[in-house]
Amino acid sequence: MPLPEIDIAPLLLVIRATACQPRLARRLLARFDSAGDAVLGFRAVLHAQECDIKYGTAIDLQARLQDPQLAERVQRDLEWLSAPDHYFLSPGSSAYPGRLQEIDDPPLGLFSVGDISLLARPQLAVVGSRQPSTYGRQVAIGLVRELSLAGLIITSGMARGIDGIAHRACLGVGGATIAVLGTGLDQVYPREHKTLQAEIGEQGLVISEFPLGTGVEPHQFPQRNRLVTGLSLGTLIVEARHRSGSLISARLAMEQGREVFAVPGSIHSKLSEGCHKLLRDGATLAASVEDILSELPDFVPCLPDTPDAASALNLSPLQVDLLKVLDLEHQSCDRLAARLLQPAGDILGALVRLEVQGLVRSQTGGYSLVERWPTPNS
Repeated sequence: MPLPEIDIAPLLLVIRATACQPRLARRLLARFDSAGDAVLGFRAVLHAQECDIKYGTAIDLQARLQDPQLAERVQRDLEWLSAPDHYFLSPGSSAYPGRLQEIDDPPLGLFSVGDISLLARPQLAVVGSRQPSTYGRQVAIGLVRELSLAGLIITSGMARGIDGIAHRACLGVGGATIAVLGTGLDQVYPREHKTLQAEIGEQGLVISEFPLGTGVEPHQFPQRNRLVTGLSLGTLIVEARHRSGSLISARLAMEQGREVFAVPGSIHSKLSEGCHKLLRDGATLAASVEDILSELPDFVPCLPDTPDAASALNLSPLQVDLLKVLDLEHQSCDRLAARLLQPAGDILGALVRLEVQGLVRSQTGGYSLVERWPTPNS
C-alpha cells in the first residue's frame, strides 16, 4: 500500500529526543506549528514553562534535539523505511489505526513491517502466562484457530508463552496476526522468536512505536501493552497469576473501553488466579468462541468455506462421538465405553485410530484430546 510522501524526519527526531514518550512530545508539539519548528525553535529557557516541562528535562531535551548523533540515527531510520513493506505511520496517515486515536496516550507513530491494511480490520488481543500449563496451551490454540477462521486478526506482544502460541496458532490456519513489539523492529526479543518475527513480517504485520535500535527495557513493555489492547475490540486472557503483566493488559483494556475475556481454570491452579479475579471483577467468561464473538461490538463473524472436520478427516461415527465426550482431562477406556454404551473393544480400537491421527493422546489413566475439538457449526 503506497503512502503519500511527507517529511517525517522532524517528527522522528522529536520521537527520539523525547525517548518515545508521547505525552512529553505532545507538550512540545503543542507549542509549535510543526515538528520542524519544534526541532529548530525549542529553547529550554523560553519554552519549558509554556510546554509544562521541568526545566532540567527541558535542558536535556534541547541538547538532544540539537545532537548530530541523533540526526544521524534518524537518517538511518529513513534509509530503513526505503525498503519494501517498511512504513512509518504518523497520526496524519490514512493507514494510522483509528482505534489508537481513541486511547488516552496514542503513539506519535508506528514503525511497521508487513501488511499495514490489517490495522483497519477487526482485531482481538490474546495475552496470558509466559509459562502456560498444557491446559493453557491447548485452550489458546483451539480458541485462536477458531477466532482466526471467524475473521478476526489476532494481535499480541510476541512474548514467551501465550503470546507466541497465539501468533503461531493463527499462522497455522492461514490467519493474519499482528505482533506489537516493546523494542525497535530491528531487535528480536525473546531471541527464540527470531523465525516467528520474520514469518509474521511476511504473512502479517509487525509494529512498534519504538525507533530502530531500541533495546530491551522493562518500562517499555507496559507501554507496548497499551497498543496491543488499544488496537483491539477486546482482550482475551489465557492463564494469569494473581500478580501478572496480563492483568495490567486487562486493566488497560477496561480503561480504554474494550471488552475483557478471561478463560476459567482449575481453582487449585495458581495460573488461573488472575483470570478468576478478572471474572469476579466483571470480565466475560470465555469458555467457547461463541462467548467471545457474541460480545464483540460491530463484528460479524465470517463462515469459512471449509469442509466439515469429521468428513475432512474421514472419521467414523464412533470416532466423532468419542471426540465429543473426550476433553483435555484423561478418561479411561471403560468410562468412555460406559458413557457411549459401546463395547470396550470397539472403543479402544477407535481411540487407537484417533491417536494415530494425532487427535487424542494416551497416558497412564486414559485418553484425552490433544486440543479442543471444534464445536458443531464452528
